[in-house]
Amino acid sequence: MICRNSWPLVAITSLSVSFLGYSSMKESDTSRTGLEQLLISSAIDQSLAKVDFGPIAGSKVHLKTDLLDCVDRNYIILTTRSKLLAHHCELMDKPDDADILLEIASGGVGTDRRDITVGSPEIPLGIMGSIPKVNLYEWKKAMGTAKLVLVGTDIKTKRPMINSGFTLARSDHQHWTMMGSGPVLSGSVADQIKQHTGTSETLIQIPTANTSRSFDLTAGNNDSQSLRR
Repeated sequence: MICRNSWPLVAITSLSVSFLGYSSMKESDTSRTGLEQLLISSAIDQSLAKVDFGPIAGSKVHLKTDLLDCVDRNYIILTTRSKLLAHHCELMDKPDDADILLEIASGGVGTDRRDITVGSPEIPLGIMGSIPKVNLYEWKKAMGTAKLVLVGTDIKTKRPMINSGFTLARSDHQHWTMMGSGPVLSGSVADQIKQHTGTSETLIQIPTANTSRSFDLTAGNNDSQSLRR
């Protein structure tokens, strides 16, 4: 049995042990947070931006998407269609009516996150109440990754017109707080939100020098050639 006079010692001991750190749950009113969706869509935008659609500009294109199996599949398809239309391509429903067959697949689309918290969670003390949660330092980093492959071939000659190998891009969002001050934001998604909406989640935001941490890892040379009619 613990005497009443020993409660302060118990509280101090518990607080010292719990200062190793803890993680917090994500909060959202939908099944996926807006940040998670922005991380993925931003990485997809960056990945598709690396593909050169010039060789098939102005062509009749059939987009084949049955090999595409990943999260946010519809966004990838519609963004690819938008890229084709921007290059004055005519989208065809049937391969027989097209000049170019464009296939698209994914090698990895998703998010990762790292959280570091130095502090103490709330400590219940029974009838004496509880010791509130204390955060000394909190750092969070979330990353979105998109690895895509696009292959375009001339339907009649079977010659490759687009052979991107694969393009890999990554977006990120970081924020940290110290002793209740902050948060301080940085990363490509925070910059994108600030640029397009003019708003920020915080008064302090560190602009990212390179707003898109992306990698162009193309397997081999691009043998694409312009379509001659």
